[in-house]
Amino acid sequence: MPRRPRSLYVHVPFCERKCPYCAFNSHAGASGDAIGRYVDALLKELSCLPAPLELETIYVGGGTPTALPAESLRRLTRAIGDSLATRVREWTVEINPGTATTDRLSALLDGGVNRISMGVQSMNPRRLRRLGRIHTAEDVCHTVETLHDAGLRNINLDLIYGQPEQDLAEWMYDVEAILAQGPEHISLYALQFEEGTPYGRAHEEGRLTGGSEDLVLEMFHVAREALSREGFHLYELSNFAQSGRESRHNQTYWRNEAYFGIGAGAYSCVDGERRQNENDPDRYAEMIEEQGNAVIEREILGPRETYLETLAAGLRTTEGVDLVRLRERTALDVEELHGEHVRQLVDRGLAQKRTGRLSLTTEGLWVLDTVMEPFLDGLSEVATSA
Repeated sequence: MPRRPRSLYVHVPFCERKCPYCAFNSHAGASGDAIGRYVDALLKELSCLPAPLELETIYVGGGTPTALPAESLRRLTRAIGDSLATRVREWTVEINPGTATTDRLSALLDGGVNRISMGVQSMNPRRLRRLGRIHTAEDVCHTVETLHDAGLRNINLDLIYGQPEQDLAEWMYDVEAILAQGPEHISLYALQFEEGTPYGRAHEEGRLTGGSEDLVLEMFHVAREALSREGFHLYELSNFAQSGRESRHNQTYWRNEAYFGIGAGAYSCVDGERRQNENDPDRYAEMIEEQGNAVIEREILGPRETYLETLAAGLRTTEGVDLVRLRERTALDVEELHGEHVRQLVDRGLAQKRTGRLSLTTEGLWVLDTVMEPFLDGLSEVATSA
């Protein structure tokens, strides 16, 4: 029998300004009435989930949740708290230092939030302007100090590397400046030129380029070494944590486990079915008002889909994939289907297989897409011949 989800994702699609590199479902310039209507719909969708919710993790992302007024944040955290059977182990909210006012932070912490993920991206003023960020390095320092003064000791800070014309010295300044803030978790993301974004269009037209592949790889390795010296370990392709501060919520995704999702564009994975909500916030609110849900797409996840997605997600992490558990879930055996590919990965130093788990080395993580291709092809051949 499928396990009831122990994680909840809540999407807040509003921002003060849309960053030119961002491809997430986020919208700038919403009116107060539109935001109020959206929050009403969000709480209605929440009330339709099976109560009381027995959750271990909650993640409120965006967009920028702190683009909401403080009173809306209080309504949201209060409603989520009232829906819970017990206190959750980890409740994360994404914030932007430019909108992290004292009253908004108080609304979050008073409501039970015990982990903050902050989109810093850079501590260089020129870089921040070029990335379209609305905050300053001073805002970052002030926000971290405010959270520390409030007793919060579970903070993640994000950085972006491989930016146009960014050199190694400039990147390491960002890394050292972030370490100086004393976070417990750091996420490092290589810049992607996403289709449909201003950065993506400029890249297609040859007006904007990122760092070379060799430089981006060097940036990753020197940052990893610096973080390791300060007690951070790499546990997922883009994520570093002090011991015990790994993101429990994101591990739900990386282990391909069930989760609830509410809000515009949110995904859920419940009872072997993946569901996607309407992306547009206004249309989402309208659908919730009219029919109580905003699902626009459903997909039944069979054994093959579960097999591939568990491998693709789990191999991003240093803990890897539990092969026994994978076989129990799907009746598909990695050794039977892809044993030769796994042996080649191990021989090339890209993977390791021990105690019933398959994981990638640091070198293997960096070529994850290439590692996954034979799994996809091999399973396609099995499906065709069956």
